[in-house]
Amino acid sequence: MSQIIWAVTLALFAFVVPARADIIVQELEFRPGIGERPGVIFGRLTHQGAVPDQLIAVESPDARIELHTHELQSNVMRMRRVTGFSLAPGEDLLLTSGGHHLMVFDLLRKQDKMPLRLTFRFENAPAVTTDIAVPAKAEAKRHHHH
Repeated sequence: MSQIIWAVTLALFAFVVPARADIIVQELEFRPGIGERPGVIFGRLTHQGAVPDQLIAVESPDARIELHTHELQSNVMRMRRVTGFSLAPGEDLLLTSGGHHLMVFDLLRKQDKMPLRLTFRFENAPAVTTDIAVPAKAEAKRHHHH
């Protein structure tokens, strides 16, 4: 009897710990707000898992981050805060202007070139922590030729 329970426990354990990241966070881009306005983060989340999931929070030690989306309400595009973004298996969630995106409030600028550390929390998948470069305010975009 105990052998069967042990086998089932092992099978469950193997299922819970994925060998690879279920959700890949990529192409992140931070656009600082002008003056006191909040910044915005765009990017792409690729869901490689088998079950639907949801991005439920993005946390950072350097800022307060909210999930926002745009929706049409009586012919006016309004931005509203949401509690999560759905992630369908095998599909990408795009964070874009005019769609889902992350708003960055109360950014603490420790130094100009600091990366912003983000932890993406999901309903099912393990959290993903990544750093995103924060462009210096005064610096124009320079093109480097290789």
